[in-house]
Amino acid sequence: MTRGRRGAWHALFAMRYVWRSLLFCTLMGGALLTPPSAVAAPLWLGSDIPYRVWSDPKGRLSLREAVPEIARHGTLAREVLSRGYTREVVWLRFTLAADAFDGAPLWLEIKPNFLDDIRVYYRPLSEDGSWRQRRVGDTFAAPRGDLDYRFPILKMPPPPSALGYEVVMRVATTSSLLLRIGFWQPEDFTAHATRSSAYYAFYFGLAGLSTLLALVLAILLRNRLLWSVAFMAIPYAMMASIEGFVAWSLPGAGILFQHYLISVLALLMSASLLWMPVEAIALRERVPWLYRLFVGACCLSLPLMLSIPLGFYSQAIRLQTTLHFGIGLLFLIYCLRVWIKERFRTLSFALSVGPFVVTALTLYGLLVLAGWVPFKIVFYRAWQYSLVINMLLVMGVAVYQVRQQYREAREKKLLARDLRIEREASFNQRQFMGMVAHEFRTPLAVIAGCLENLRHATDLAQARQRYARIERANDRLVQLTDNCLVDARLDAENLHLDLRPADLLEIVHSAVALIHFSDNHACQLDLDRSARVEAQADGLYDEPPWIDAALMRIALSNVIDNAVKYSAGGIIRVECRRVGTSFTLAVEDHGEGIPADRVDIIFERYRRVDSAIDTRRGFGLGLHVSRQIARAHGGELVLARNTASGCRFVFTIPWNATKGGRA
Repeated sequence: MTRGRRGAWHALFAMRYVWRSLLFCTLMGGALLTPPSAVAAPLWLGSDIPYRVWSDPKGRLSLREAVPEIARHGTLAREVLSRGYTREVVWLRFTLAADAFDGAPLWLEIKPNFLDDIRVYYRPLSEDGSWRQRRVGDTFAAPRGDLDYRFPILKMPPPPSALGYEVVMRVATTSSLLLRIGFWQPEDFTAHATRSSAYYAFYFGLAGLSTLLALVLAILLRNRLLWSVAFMAIPYAMMASIEGFVAWSLPGAGILFQHYLISVLALLMSASLLWMPVEAIALRERVPWLYRLFVGACCLSLPLMLSIPLGFYSQAIRLQTTLHFGIGLLFLIYCLRVWIKERFRTLSFALSVGPFVVTALTLYGLLVLAGWVPFKIVFYRAWQYSLVINMLLVMGVAVYQVRQQYREAREKKLLARDLRIEREASFNQRQFMGMVAHEFRTPLAVIAGCLENLRHATDLAQARQRYARIERANDRLVQLTDNCLVDARLDAENLHLDLRPADLLEIVHSAVALIHFSDNHACQLDLDRSARVEAQADGLYDEPPWIDAALMRIALSNVIDNAVKYSAGGIIRVECRRVGTSFTLAVEDHGEGIPADRVDIIFERYRRVDSAIDTRRGFGLGLHVSRQIARAHGGELVLARNTASGCRFVFTIPWNATKGGRA
């Protein structure tokens, strides 16, 4: 496994716990930190204080000219002012009763933070004198109200008479015209501001951490769904700008920067909000044409940014809102269709209900900003919570999907490897059948020829020589047959070892008989006499080793036969020693060694090393069978030394095979 893949898996396992913790913190934070609007009870313009509203299409009227027009043509409103993306100047007129002040100043809070120019005029109702004017706005080069706060705060002193104030407001903006105004008692506002700041600090901290984790995982795992989660930073940045945190943290030029940042993020926000639901339900694979339409609408956001400096922002945002609203509506319809088609199957419903809710609330927000539906604070709060919760859920789904992909990829890799091995085994088995025919034919031909010569032989020495050749050929046939039968026996699921007391030295003498049949090789035995059956003085080995003598003879014979085949001549050394609670059998030759690139395959079935010394074709079973026999006894066969001047193979077998072998 590569370092990058290990890092990805570590990130996956870490993320499994992190996103659960984040989700738990979100739910607990929602329980502990109630929305700040529910803490105190200000007077809201619209729901608590009705007002008259009138639009000035050209925006050229002065206060003196606008007041009679509002009285004659203004309409009474009891909701939050929402006119959408318009260049018209809007005038509002209302009265503020003296009992609302309760003998103390009222603090006027103006939201949201993307309004260009807001002018507040007020005068006592009992007077017809001059108006007092206050001015705030993102493009107004002056301090933002009377307090250093995220929103403009204007202090209104108590009215001099019991009748209250007459208030007129002029609102102009290049963004969506949405105005939410609250009148606070100072002590109520202080409690509200403290709780609101704590709430949003927790919210944006959680959002920032989860977005950073999504970005890191997206880079590591290269997953489109995780990239869509990482791009949720756009709506969070938009929300932070609307709530005034950008300008608040950047004194001076921060207000103007925040103003244009909101315009840029507004063009990108709907695309980023729709991207996550689109990826969450795999829209690219399910409905390709709708996915291409969505990608086209997202790409349109980039050239539309030129509308900000060129002055046609309202037209550009209307075009994008219309496109994304249509795509979002198609997405919702598609989700409903999938739910009905799959009969609200638990898994598909659970994976798509979160994106469905986020998309529905996003479409509602688009309609509010366009001025087509009234603003409701409860939907705004629900949208805030749904973003974080759904992002964590989608991140969890993405991590799960990536983990499944890695698991499937690993299984495919293992399957491909098994298939390759199986194909090689199939090929080698076909080769094996040809080898069997050749290997068996050669000893049989020797036997047949010797028998024919014996019919005409008159010399006893010649007859004995031919008998020896028959015996050698017969031993070769027996060895080949044993290897084939033992290989099949070792492959059986329930291998039975015929464990009995055995004399190791007898097994060694029987196996080295193969060397005596060669005219070019000699045998050197190095036998540890303590390996015999006799009891030892210390009483540790008071009985012979329990092994399957027949199988052990075959295993040792195969290694010795290889030593004869792959060495031109010389001494073949065979050792038998006792080491602790085990015994070792070693075979050492003086051949040419094994090529380094072939060492790993010498113990595999049907694999053999070609040699210029021995031209006989082998089965490729000898070493494989020998190692399997050793392991069946709970031991091992290894290539202990491999040099250009020879090899050394060593068996290590427990003295009592029942303690480690298969049975």
